[in-house]
Amino acid sequence: MDMKRRRVLAVMLAVAFLGCAQPPRRVVPSPVVSYATSLAAAQQRADSGDYSGADRILADYARRAGSTPEAREIAFWRALYMVDPANKTSSLSDGIRALDIYINTNSVSWYRPQAEVLRRMALTQQALRQAQSGAPRVNGRDTVFVSRENSREDEIAQLKDQLAKANAELERIKKRLANPAG
Repeated sequence: MDMKRRRVLAVMLAVAFLGCAQPPRRVVPSPVVSYATSLAAAQQRADSGDYSGADRILADYARRAGSTPEAREIAFWRALYMVDPANKTSSLSDGIRALDIYINTNSVSWYRPQAEVLRRMALTQQALRQAQSGAPRVNGRDTVFVSRENSREDEIAQLKDQLAKANAELERIKKRLANPAG
C-alpha cells in the first residue's frame, strides 16, 4: 500500500502542478514600450531638424496603436513639434490649433497641464510676432513715427493740426490771464 499511496500522491502533485501552470503566451510588444521607442525616434528626428519625419513616426505609432491611451497622447507630441520655433515645416497657428484639440479631448490627460502652458506660450509668441510686424518705424533722423496705415504726409498733417489746436488753446489761456475780471 505504501507504493500505491506514493503513486496516488505523485499523480495528485503532477495534476496540481500542471493545473497551476499556464500555457506560454505569445509575446506582443507593449504599447508603452513601443510608445517610448516611437517618442525617442521622433525626438531624434526633430533634433536633426527633420520635423516632418518626426511627425510621420508619431502618426504611424498612433495609427498602429489604435485607441490605446498612448495613441491618444501622441497628439501632444505632434503639437509640441508644431510649435517649436525651429520647425520650418509647420505654422504656429497650426500648432496652437493642434494644442486646442488635444486640450479639449476628454480622453487625454497625461500632458494636459504642459499643453496648456505650451499653448499660452505659443499664443504669446504669436501676439509678439503680430505686434512686431505692425510696429511703427522711424525714418532717418525724423522722430515722426509712420505706421503702415498712414503715410508720412498724413502724419505731418495730423501733427500740424495738433500744434494749431495747442496754439489756439495757449492764446485763449493768455487772454484769460491778461483779463482776469472779464
